[in-house]
Amino acid sequence: MRILGQLLLCALFTSIPVIHSYVVERIVNGDLVDISEIPYQAALRRKTSAGWKHSCGAVFVTSKSVVSAAHCVISYQRDPSQLQVAVGTSQRSGGITYSVSQIYSHENYSSATVDSDIALVVVTNHITFSESVMPVQIAPSLLRIPAGTKAVVSGFGKTDYEGEASDLRLAVVDIVSRDECAQAYASIGTITEGMICAAGRNPPKDACQGDSGGPLVVSNTLIGIVSWGEGCANISYPGVYTKVSLYTTWIREKLNAIK
Repeated sequence: MRILGQLLLCALFTSIPVIHSYVVERIVNGDLVDISEIPYQAALRRKTSAGWKHSCGAVFVTSKSVVSAAHCVISYQRDPSQLQVAVGTSQRSGGITYSVSQIYSHENYSSATVDSDIALVVVTNHITFSESVMPVQIAPSLLRIPAGTKAVVSGFGKTDYEGEASDLRLAVVDIVSRDECAQAYASIGTITEGMICAAGRNPPKDACQGDSGGPLVVSNTLIGIVSWGEGCANISYPGVYTKVSLYTTWIREKLNAIK
């Protein structure tokens, strides 16, 4: 099992919102993309003896914070200065960097089940908005996303399992039903209420190592956080993401605490 270190949309919102989407197939199978097309993409870098190195993906949500995966940051919670946030870059290095002041990992995060794999990372100074640095919308609570919905996953991770790292890439994937995903992972782990699955097929498309904490987005709405999976783009196993709509209230509470 791995821990993974513009859409044209017609949306119908009822008392329980539902998204239906239609995508222009112009970027597929992890093509290189400019940050101006997905300006909400951020990255976490860790301090090493050789300097700052890419650690995980992240998602720009406010001028003071990014969302990422709990498994990416929980070991730095006592010393946030060992991490920095990078925004506004299509390269694995470079960009505008910000020091980290606080890390909130979800209280129910489990390294055994990878449930509640979400965290809020707070930066010391306000992030400056630009064409290449813009926040994404957070999925509303109870957002219902039908299987087959097109979504966009992006990041600076590897282009194949244990392969070479890459500059910023984007792929279009399809949401997979929870039942189908649970059946695929029946002998490996549990697909909980807090998870959502997606996969690209013909050819296979997926997130990979180094993409953890990055965004799964539909029409500028953050619906998932790259979390885990079996291999990368393994046709038998969809990618597993943290289901953001289940944690919207938690995110809002943490954001209110840092204002």
